[in-house]
Amino acid sequence: MRWMVLALLLAAGMVAADAAPGPAGVLVLGDSNAEGHFGGTLYDGLRAMRDPVTGAPLRVAIFAKCGAGASDFILRERANIDCGAWRCDSGRPIAQCPHFSGGFIPDLAELYKPLGGTRRVTVVALGLNMVIGNRRTKLADAAALATALAAQNSACVWVGPPQAGDGFVRVATFDSFIADLRQTVTAHGCRYIASDDKTDRREFGAGSKDDHYARPEAIAWAQKVLAEIEAGLRADLAKIP
Repeated sequence: MRWMVLALLLAAGMVAADAAPGPAGVLVLGDSNAEGHFGGTLYDGLRAMRDPVTGAPLRVAIFAKCGAGASDFILRERANIDCGAWRCDSGRPIAQCPHFSGGFIPDLAELYKPLGGTRRVTVVALGLNMVIGNRRTKLADAAALATALAAQNSACVWVGPPQAGDGFVRVATFDSFIADLRQTVTAHGCRYIASDDKTDRREFGAGSKDDHYARPEAIAWAQKVLAEIEAGLRADLAKIP
C-alpha cells in the first residue's frame, strides 16, 4: 500500500510539472521612437514586470530600427539597417545595449530566441512611418505582420503612433490613419493601445515637422503605455495555445 501511495504522489508531481507554464517573454518591435527614450523606458519597464501567472520576471527583448514600418519586419528586401538600430535582450538593462548601423533585421524566429519558451507577447510600436504613402499598402503590411506574429505563436499588442507635428502630417490625415490602423490590427488579433491620447503635438509648436518627443515627454508616454500593457498581460498570454 505504501508503494502505491508513493507512486500516486510521484505521478501527481509529474502531472503538475507538466502543467506548469513555461517562461513568459515580451518582444518589442519598433521604429526610431522605440530606438530612443520611449523604447528604452518600455524595455526596462517590461523587465521590471512579473509574469501574472507564475510571478517570475518577464524575459524581454527589443529590436527597433530607424525609419521602420511593418514591412521591415516581414520583407527581407526592407530589412536592411541603413540609419541605425537598437537591440537588447538576455537580461541586460537598456543602458548596456549600444545603438548600431549596418546589417539586417533578423527574421522573427531569431528575434524570439532570447525569450525561450512559447508563452510570448509581441509589442509592436509602429505606425508613424506608415502614415505617409499608399495607405492600402501600409495597412496590408500591418495585417501581414500581425499574421506573421500569430504564426510564431505570439500574442500581439500594437502600440499606435504618437501625435506628430502638424508640419509632418496633416492632423486629419493622421487621425484617419489611426482609425484605419486600429481597425486593421484588431481585426487580425492584436490588442490596440493608443498613443495619440498620451502625447500632444502642441509640444512641438505650430507647423513643426517633428515626430520625436523630448526625454521627459517620451518617458511619460512610455509609462502610460506600460500601465496598459500590464493591465492586459494575463489575457494576452492566455491567447497562446
